Amino acid sequence: MAKSTSLFESLRQEIDELASQLGVSSILVMRSLPQHMQVLASGGRHEDTYPIGAEGKKSTLAHNGQALYCERVVDTDQPLYVKDSRLEADWAGNEDEVEFGLSNYLGYPVRGPNGEVYGTVCALHEEAKEYTAEEQAALDGLRKKIEALLALESK
Repeated sequence: MAKSTSLFESLRQEIDELASQLGVSSILVMRSLPQHMQVLASGGRHEDTYPIGAEGKKSTLAHNGQALYCERVVDTDQPLYVKDSRLEADWAGNEDEVEFGLSNYLGYPVRGPNGEVYGTVCALHEEAKEYTAEEQAALDGLRKKIEALLALESK
């Protein structure tokens, strides 16, 4: 069952269902902090791998200086798709691959009410995976719901 902070509590079941629908190991909602990416919601088979509040050091602090998937999404304000990090020079040996065996990534930037990038919503998996247009739209739909919750919270 998905875990989440109180803000995202209403999305718990949907996050788990989306992980199942996409056939992925993990769906995460991440917040970008100055030096870390922080887990705000986690669902799927690997939800215990990414407990609420867990933080990954950004590349300036990481031992190998390699960016986290979500960090790249935040820095570029663009979606990121990595079919198989083990086969891509930019991503081979990244933390999610080495620490957790998750070499496939699809993530979207989540913007706060002020339009600034707040964090990401992403899917991770152990094997190379391509996402259909419908699967991409489903993850992007979750992004839109997260942005709507952030907007409500700011009022």
